[in-house]
Amino acid sequence: MVCMASKSTALPQSVIDRATELADRYGIDRQVFLEFAQFSRSQKVSSRGKSSTGKQPPVTKVKPLSLAQLKAGVCQAFNCSTVTQLKKSEGFQVAIEGRDYDLRLKQPWLELYRAWVAVPPDERNEVGPNCINGIDVLKNFRPWIVFGLDPKKATVEDIKSAFRQLAKEHHPDAGGNPEVFSKLQQMRDSLLFGR
Repeated sequence: MVCMASKSTALPQSVIDRATELADRYGIDRQVFLEFAQFSRSQKVSSRGKSSTGKQPPVTKVKPLSLAQLKAGVCQAFNCSTVTQLKKSEGFQVAIEGRDYDLRLKQPWLELYRAWVAVPPDERNEVGPNCINGIDVLKNFRPWIVFGLDPKKATVEDIKSAFRQLAKEHHPDAGGNPEVFSKLQQMRDSLLFGR
């Protein structure tokens, strides 16, 4: 498979090798990575972040979910249509047992949404010291995404191997954040539980 439109746009062998490595690791067709590399290479961006036309590249920022959207998502996760019904739900009561949530505020709803529904759209693809594979591990407990594994195909050895790879970078002895490493251990244990 060759990914070149002309001599001037041919990809370096190191990029092709990295695309092959990523394709094997994530089970994605290598051509996807090669096409992205080609696209990325074709974008003429100066060191100041402006394109060759002088305009800033568009940045699309995802809006945070509103309180109503958070409530609706959590209600749906517990098969309830209203917050009143949710508060009476036995499943919800068990889920929040031992925690004192002030459901008049947005923050508790955000925490419940993260735990029972999904990663909020504005918290996806994050970048930072606490982020792995686009997930801030201190805010969102999503082990399959963080470990880069498919829950339907991953074996015990895959889980252990993914953890070892992440530990090399995030272990406190390697300069990593102890909180992040602790979360990674919890994620590993949750994936291995019952296997």
